[in-house]
Amino acid sequence: MMDWKMIRSQELTGYELKISTGIKDDAWDHFVAKCHGGHHVQTAMWASIKSLLGWQSVRFIACKQGDIAGGAQMLVRRVPLLGLIGYVVKGPLFIGGDQPLEDLVVSGIHRYCREAHIQYLAIQPPNDRHNLAERMEQWGYKKSLISFTPAPFSTLVIDLNKDPDVILAAMRSTTRYNIRLANRRGVTVREATESDLDLFYQTLTATSDRKNIKEYPFRYWKQFFEVFGSRGFAKIFLAEYQGEVLSSLLLVSFGDTVIYKKGGWMGRHRELHANDLLQWEAIQWAKRQGYRYYDFEGISPDIAKSILQTGHVPDKNEGSVASFKFGFGGQVVFYPEAYDRFYNSALDWGYWNIFRRIRFRSEVNYVLNLLMRS
Repeated sequence: MMDWKMIRSQELTGYELKISTGIKDDAWDHFVAKCHGGHHVQTAMWASIKSLLGWQSVRFIACKQGDIAGGAQMLVRRVPLLGLIGYVVKGPLFIGGDQPLEDLVVSGIHRYCREAHIQYLAIQPPNDRHNLAERMEQWGYKKSLISFTPAPFSTLVIDLNKDPDVILAAMRSTTRYNIRLANRRGVTVREATESDLDLFYQTLTATSDRKNIKEYPFRYWKQFFEVFGSRGFAKIFLAEYQGEVLSSLLLVSFGDTVIYKKGGWMGRHRELHANDLLQWEAIQWAKRQGYRYYDFEGISPDIAKSILQTGHVPDKNEGSVASFKFGFGGQVVFYPEAYDRFYNSALDWGYWNIFRRIRFRSEVNYVLNLLMRS
């Protein structure tokens, strides 16, 4: 049952703005899927998964004559010391460029944050809405000082309209060599089923153990696959050698783009280069399905800028995940960064006048990243 509440009616524009806190919202998800710039992290499907980690969803939906014309999904949770915080990632979304509609949705978010006593809010506009980012300051937001965004704002993207031979030719020679070597040595790639989720998770935990980072619980990825996979939005592929799973990756398909969402490697048989072949098979699968882009979903902004300036990854980053991704020859793309505001005046003053100067700012950023990405 949907939990709806009318929060504002705009007679001058003909729009009405509602909030929805229902866990399931097929109408909203359908709107996000068809809306230009729509992203899976704006769906109620995504919110249902984040709820496992303590996030609650609030959707601001603007309708005109019963049809959704725009809106945004905000995720909210309580954290120590700060209280309630929220973020809107890859939103708000709109059909067309109607500024009164945009004003209505953003003012609705602002009003809700005040009434709900939310202390901090970050908004990262959709990938193709740099003009919306320019309006954020008009609405009282500033570019975030926190060296984090709810989603990466620099990435590598492959244009799948190109012929496979052209895509291969754009790769680094070592990547092409590794792909062919993996093929010759008998590495195979197959699509996983629900019964393979344990194997997928083993590759993730093996990777997190090597890097000494915390992995999401198994139930998180199980629900992810159930929610997105059952609707055709998610696929898992496994690379194997002589019946042994070596590595895995999770793809999310949404709109015209396939996103490399997650990957894992058992840490064995490095000499076989299974990860290179696995990515290449995923890229070819995305092309065969008719998608336009393959997005590696994130590299460091500093590395992205270096690639644009010099054409290669800095020497100190060779061997990194970003270097591996760059080996496939994608183009650097920058998405809008996050903008934020504090609704507590004391916190707001401290953020803009003290936080930018403190010596341990990197440590604070690290903690905030853990909170927001959990």
